[in-house]
Amino acid sequence: MLFAVNKFNLLIVLFGILFILAVGCSRLPDEHRVQKFLEAQEAFEKAEKLPAAEQPKEFYRVATMFQGVIDQGVQSGPIYYNLGNAWLRAEEPGRALAAYHLAQRYLPLDPYIASNKQIALGNANLSEPTTPIIEYVFFWQNSIGCREKIVCSVLLAVVTVILGIFAIFMRYRWLRRFGVTLLVFTIIAVCSAGYDWYRYEWVRHAVIAVENAVPRKGNSEQYEPVFTAPVSFGITIIILDERNDWVRLRFSSGQDGWLPQNQIIEF
Repeated sequence: MLFAVNKFNLLIVLFGILFILAVGCSRLPDEHRVQKFLEAQEAFEKAEKLPAAEQPKEFYRVATMFQGVIDQGVQSGPIYYNLGNAWLRAEEPGRALAAYHLAQRYLPLDPYIASNKQIALGNANLSEPTTPIIEYVFFWQNSIGCREKIVCSVLLAVVTVILGIFAIFMRYRWLRRFGVTLLVFTIIAVCSAGYDWYRYEWVRHAVIAVENAVPRKGNSEQYEPVFTAPVSFGITIIILDERNDWVRLRFSSGQDGWLPQNQIIEF
């Protein structure tokens, strides 16, 4: 009798997990947000038809419209891509770069994003950042969008839970072995999605938004420069701290330096 009760309780827990996963993955943009996006897209198309001299100001307004949609909780590759295009046409390459970086989190292999990012960089010659060891282990990490990793993790978890339910009542060795194998893949998928969560939600990223920025050893102009030469526009850095309108940054070389907050764009 006790064994039956334990089975029943386990079934409740398993179905509870399925319910939580289903609810967590069912959030869709509401009609108001969709309408705001369509209005921004329409404004973008109208701005393209304006005389060249009037376009930067209008595209600035369009970019704020797209940003308003994002601020309401709608995040996707196409929206960030359109935001980047609007900032680029508004002659704000730093903000455009930040938007394209965000777009690549959802659409990492999109050639248009990569091409427009290069346009925003202009003639900047950037060295390739050092690849963390974990990205060699998870070799697919930068080829699959963060949302796809989450969906894959959820689907694997759901299938694993269903197999677990069947394994409770059916004592087939092959079913248990298959379930264990699937559990291993589920753990790997969850770790991959968790790494994205860490590097995109926990770590603060930014780009250098000015030419020839001079990082310093402290948060004022009185401190000595960190490097012997200025750093280039478009370099990606990690934000570590903020103090009196200055930010402490970590560069790809592993060195830390301070810059005025208005010389970077966080993304």
